[in-house]
Parts: sequence; structure tokens; C-alpha cells
Amino acid sequence: MMKRLLQFDELLFRAERLVVAAMLGSMGLVVFLDVLHRVSTRGGSLLANPLVTGGVTALLGVFAMRTRGDSSGTGVAKGLGIGVGFAVAQVGFVQLVPNGLVWSQTLALALTLWLGLIGASLAAHDHRHLALDVGSKLWPPQVAPKVAALGHLVTAAFCVLVLVLGYRSTTQHIDLWEQTAHAGGTLSGTAIPKWFAAAAIPYGMLALSFRFTLEAIRTWTGDLPIGGDDTLRQLGIEEAQ
Repeated sequence: MMKRLLQFDELLFRAERLVVAAMLGSMGLVVFLDVLHRVSTRGGSLLANPLVTGGVTALLGVFAMRTRGDSSGTGVAKGLGIGVGFAVAQVGFVQLVPNGLVWSQTLALALTLWLGLIGASLAAHDHRHLALDVGSKLWPPQVAPKVAALGHLVTAAFCVLVLVLGYRSTTQHIDLWEQTAHAGGTLSGTAIPKWFAAAAIPYGMLALSFRFTLEAIRTWTGDLPIGGDDTLRQLGIEEAQ
């Protein structure tokens, strides 16, 4: 049973890392495009001129090719092509999306909440989290693992409490969103439902509850040695024994 739980924990860890990478990439892309649109439509700005942005990008592209060791005519042509492509893409983007990505900042904030909770879950997997510490060095060696395990269970209990509250909040947002035919219960200025952001809390607390409980069991049985001051080890100040 424990082996299967650990396997599930590893699979969840890998999936969470992929989700974090996808969210970071999405946030970076939409915010960059929004800033690009704002700069490109601002009167009097040099960066609003595609010839300027294309020229700067071409110059950077040539330097990049030279850095890679491609200083031939082909490398220069590639750099110039990058500049021309960027200028054309800038003009096309402004024409296709005249109002810009007004929802980008709101989406980024929603994803930030998800990243924070998933990040906490990843930290718990790597035992880099802050946990309830009752002075592990004060207890006899045979008792310290039991005390540490109880501390992890207390932490898991608090996570379950927040999980219940987060679940109730999420279901309320879902009810409002459905009752208004998806017209209400959305983030300001967007069609993104509020429950999407709120769902990060029950998910994060569920993952943390699972991992703290698993850590408590492993610590209690001695499968996961605590080795020294638990807080210092979790902060990375003291290496695990």
C-alpha cells in the first residue's frame, strides 16, 4: 500500500511540474503580448515603429547567431530574417487584436494563485516546506520521530480545514456562474470564471493534506528519518543525516 502511495506521489509531482511550466509559459506569453500591444499602439513611442523594433531584433538575432558560432552569411541572414519576422508579426498582431489582451493581467493573477498552491505542494514533496516544529533535538531519539509525525498530522489537519472552506467557496462561485448562464461570477473584465481561481485552494490543500499525512506515516515508522533540527533542515541550512 505504501509503495503505491509513493508511486502516486511521484506521478503527481511530475504532473505538477509540467503544469507549473505550462502556466509560467502561458503567463509570460500573454503578458509579453499585452505589453507589446500597449507599446506598439502608444503614440510617439519609437517601439511603436515596426522598422525600429525589427531593426533592433535583427541586430540581436545576428549577435545571437555569432554567439552560437555561426558568423557566416547564413547566420547574418537568419538574424535579419528574425528581425523581419518580428516586425511583420508586430504589425499583424496589432491589426488582429486592436484592443489588446485586456484580460492578460487578470489571467496572470489567477494563475499566480495556482502557482503558489502547486508550489507549496512541490515543496512538501521535497520536504522543503515549513512545518510545525516542537524542538526535535529536545526529545530522545526513540521519541523524536513520533513527535515529528504528530506535528505533520496537525499540519495536515489544518490543511483539511482550509480544504473544506476552499471547497465551499469554490462551489458557491460555480453555482453563481451556472445560475447566471456564465454571465456572472467571472473575473473583472473577462469571461474567466471565478471558480477557476478559487479551485486552486481546495486542490492545493488536498495535495498538502495527502503529502503531510504520508510524511507523518513515514516518519512514525522510521522510513523517513528526521535527522537533526527539522526546521533548519527544511530551510536548507542543515543537511539531512
